[in-house]
Amino acid sequence: MKKSTLLLWTLSSLTFLWLNGCGEGIKGLMIYDTDPTLKTIKQVRALPMRTSVGFEWKKIEDYHIHGVNIYRGTPSTGNQNFKRIGSAGNRYATHFVDTHVKPDRTYLYTFTTFSLGKESKHGAVLKVKTKPALPGVSFVKAYNVAPGVVKLLWAPHNNESINKYVIERSVNMGPWKYVTQVDGQLMAEYIDTFVHAGNNYRYRIIAKSYENVSAKPSQITTISL
Repeated sequence: MKKSTLLLWTLSSLTFLWLNGCGEGIKGLMIYDTDPTLKTIKQVRALPMRTSVGFEWKKIEDYHIHGVNIYRGTPSTGNQNFKRIGSAGNRYATHFVDTHVKPDRTYLYTFTTFSLGKESKHGAVLKVKTKPALPGVSFVKAYNVAPGVVKLLWAPHNNESINKYVIERSVNMGPWKYVTQVDGQLMAEYIDTFVHAGNNYRYRIIAKSYENVSAKPSQITTISL
């Protein structure tokens, strides 16, 4: 019986430790009391990309500390509304990546150290702005090539990370709707045969990268049948 209880406790502990390193999944998992004697992280370096932000700090030498908590907020919510977005569950860890950000946005971050259910005071607030979205496709034009057929041509995106294009269409000034996805950076046309005389059609192209990051929408091209 004791062996079974010990095994269950061990498995529960391992599960907790695994969750403790799962980034967004940790939110709300554990509430920490503040221990002012725990040292804070003095300096954190940030490397912002379009949809992720990488962080690096010096190795923690204090063996009493078990890891680092990462908090994120936005300037609009203020410093009192930070939410814990993840943890580095080992004091030897020196990196963390936040993958839940959007292009051209400003975020606030702060870090704490933790040990035995308690954490340090929050460190200095770090302000980070992600990179802007890629520019859109530079040229797009719709042509009525036959009754009930619209041919869409565009200039291939000049960024080599682009590998597909999403075609969106609006009928008679209605909402934008997904039509299809065209694969390949150099592919530059789409034939729309689901059109009817008497309607007005608007098209736009959204280029996407290998990492599924969207560029800005292209300019709108309009055609009436």
